[in-house]
Amino acid sequence: MRQFFWILVVLFVSVWLGIKISEDPGYALFGYKQWSVEMPLWVAFLSLVLLISLFYFFLRFFDRIETFWLRLKNWLRLRGKFKSYGKTNRGLVELLEGDWKSAEYYLIEGANRSDVPFVNYLAAALAAHEQGRYDKRDLFLQKAQNIMPKAEVAIGLMQAQLQLSQGQLDPALITLKRLHYVAPKHRLVLKLLEKLYIRLTDWDELQKLLPSLRRAKLITYDQQENFESHIYQELLIDKAKKAQNAEELREIWKKASRRVQKNTGLILCYAQKLLSFPQTGNEVEFLLSTLLKKNWNEQAVYLYGLAHSDNAKHQLAMAETWLKQYGYHAVLFLTLARLCMRCQLWGKARSYFEQSLKADARPEAYLGYGQLLEQLGEINIAHENYRLGLTALIPEQALVPVKPFLG
Repeated sequence: MRQFFWILVVLFVSVWLGIKISEDPGYALFGYKQWSVEMPLWVAFLSLVLLISLFYFFLRFFDRIETFWLRLKNWLRLRGKFKSYGKTNRGLVELLEGDWKSAEYYLIEGANRSDVPFVNYLAAALAAHEQGRYDKRDLFLQKAQNIMPKAEVAIGLMQAQLQLSQGQLDPALITLKRLHYVAPKHRLVLKLLEKLYIRLTDWDELQKLLPSLRRAKLITYDQQENFESHIYQELLIDKAKKAQNAEELREIWKKASRRVQKNTGLILCYAQKLLSFPQTGNEVEFLLSTLLKKNWNEQAVYLYGLAHSDNAKHQLAMAETWLKQYGYHAVLFLTLARLCMRCQLWGKARSYFEQSLKADARPEAYLGYGQLLEQLGEINIAHENYRLGLTALIPEQALVPVKPFLG
């Protein structure tokens, strides 16, 4: 019904315009230089309307062409992204399945149009590492860092862990030192540095790192003390191998704090290494007697018997008080026997050796007892003790002859 109404309105207006135009068509004159054009006014009006319409449709045409190209470009871009997603996903699957070469190929192919190429290059670096292509690995990691410079620590940590897993300790040290400079409080950086210094046996650097480890709450105060004690023990062991005199060991000992110098393990290590040098008996005797005044320690008692101080009688008296304080122990009897020999108390030395062997047949006790008997002229019994000591020293399995395998 509405359409019929509007058709009537259009017909009515058209008839009315036709009548008006026929009554007075009017005219329009256009002139330019020597040219002039004259036409009815309604023709000029229709021409103007037609020209505007053509211009409008012309603009619409180009707008549609531009829209078409935009849609085409978006389609191509999305198609490229879908391909990139597909290659990236396949590369990650291949990486999980252990096909390193294929994983590297698809990950790099997918990185070109990936929204997160950073991830592609990190995964590709892992694939290259597993193939032993370390130059490629470092190249991919560098590309990942170029894409995301703020992730320097994360990328460096991955590189350091890969280097450590492959035993590339020197490159890993360079990487971790750089990361420690960039992020000195980073917990994982500190933890990896700790492990690396231990593997490199770089005790000086590890010692410098301990305060940072404690501040980062990676170790407790007590653990730091034990760590420092272990470090100084390792330093003493290394130094003792090439030291020319005991003073070089003393320099290391003096560097330790008073708190660390009270550590039992460090005291025993220091005392043992000092015994390798002459004129250290008094110092060793003082260290060990101080330690044993507080707590029983079998190794300290054993070393005490090897310390040749200037006053062997004082040492013997001190050791005999430990019999009352700590009770009977084989190692204590062995130490007493050795001290008695130094004091030339042969009868007491013999008694202590026999009690030590009765409690625990140690090779050292057999050796000391044999030496005492040999000095007393009991050669046969001395040789028997030497034999028994050798038997105790060598495992029983080593004494059983093995028949050759003839096939």
